[in-house]
Amino acid sequence: MYSRDSTGPPVRMSRRDFLKLSGAGVAGAALLALMFSWDAPAQDLQYYSSLLEEFEEAAEEYDVPSELLLAIGYVNTRWEMPPAEASSHEPDDPHGRGAYGIMQLVQNDTADTLGEASRLTGIPEEELITDRRANILGGAALLAESQGEERPASLREWFGAVDGRGGNGRVFQAVAGIGAGEAFAGEIFRALGEGSSEVTLDGEQITLEAQEEALEDLEEALEQLDEELEEALEMQEEALEDREEESVGGLS
Repeated sequence: MYSRDSTGPPVRMSRRDFLKLSGAGVAGAALLALMFSWDAPAQDLQYYSSLLEEFEEAAEEYDVPSELLLAIGYVNTRWEMPPAEASSHEPDDPHGRGAYGIMQLVQNDTADTLGEASRLTGIPEEELITDRRANILGGAALLAESQGEERPASLREWFGAVDGRGGNGRVFQAVAGIGAGEAFAGEIFRALGEGSSEVTLDGEQITLEAQEEALEDLEEALEQLDEELEEALEMQEEALEDREEESVGGLS
């Protein structure tokens, strides 16, 4: 990871500094500060299961692409599990968005993907918030529910499931994670296309292999969204014209 100033060559940044500057998919500076001030007791590290295995387990359990789950986790928190208090919901607090864990399960006044993940998995909300494996299972369950029963062959056809509009399934809205909109889905597909490799704070090397076709999928998905938007606008204009004609006819 590199930064560049106006007078010199790129300078390699520490992972911590990169995260502080990027904030991609993360609940702002408060989340980052808490993530990096939180140290798991050394004696507990031996009980940690492999993060990669947890992603693969969730992908198999809910029949979703493991690389897509990895990309979501990377964009959200750079594969770290933030403490619950990092983004607890606080009304009128821009950092208190109520987005929890690697998969950024949301619970606030306007969205409840956390509650939906609990219903889909049968895992209590508190466990989804605090347990990394449970959190990833919850995110995978949401992705599967958003996609619906059909499992497409290409990653491009998962775009709607990621942004929350739904592939052939449920529609979700959230401030982070599944349901966070087209910009969020765009970040996910760029991460898929570019790939990444990181060492997590507990020392595990995680690699997301670059998939160049994901960038092509992103361009196609965005073009399709533009076409859908144009069609919707045309339909809206036609409806307005019909109303105007009806109004004129009623007055004559």
